[in-house]
This record gives sequence, C-alpha cells and structure tokens, in this order.
Amino acid sequence: MLQAFLPQSATRVVVYLEPINIRWGAKKLGAFCREVVGIEPDNRTCFLFVNARRDTLLVYFLDADGEQTIVKKLGKGGFLLPAPEAGRAPFVIFRRSALARLFRT
Repeated sequence: MLQAFLPQSATRVVVYLEPINIRWGAKKLGAFCREVVGIEPDNRTCFLFVNARRDTLLVYFLDADGEQTIVKKLGKGGFLLPAPEAGRAPFVIFRRSALARLFRT
C-alpha cells in the first residue's frame, strides 16, 4: 500500500515509535530525524511517524525533488506499530520489503 508512494531508492524505513505532531513540515521533520532520532536523512531512508491517536501516518523522505512528506489517515486498527522496549531506542528499522507487515490486510 504505502510502498507505492516511496521512492525506488528507499531501501530502509525508520519507524519512530512515539507520537509526534503530524502537522510538522519537512524542515522540522528533517531536523528531528538528525537531532532526536540520530539518523541523517538520505535518499535510501524513509521515516515513518504516527500521531498520538495512532490513526494517521506521516512519511518523510528525500528524493530527487528534495524533501517530501506523505500523510495517510488509517482506519481504526489498520496499523500495527511495534511496542517500544524499555531502555531501547524509540525507533525500529525495517527493510522496505518488510513494510507491508505493519498494515492489517
């Protein structure tokens, strides 16, 4: 589903497990990825964020046209976010091919 919107160059997806403000723009998301997540945005990496109600996804990535964002509203229970583990980083990294496992079919 979501893979169709991602650039072909993206090989990994960083899923941030804590909610953020979905209204953030591309510049703020880029700074957040660098400063909080600790991963420099590049054309091989997409970042996936959720809102507090976990019913909206925000995807941030770089492509040939620059910084891009996609917002997707989900039905209740449509997104399977991994549970954060105590003492671990607040994100998980998936290969692009595994992204489909996050969605209920």
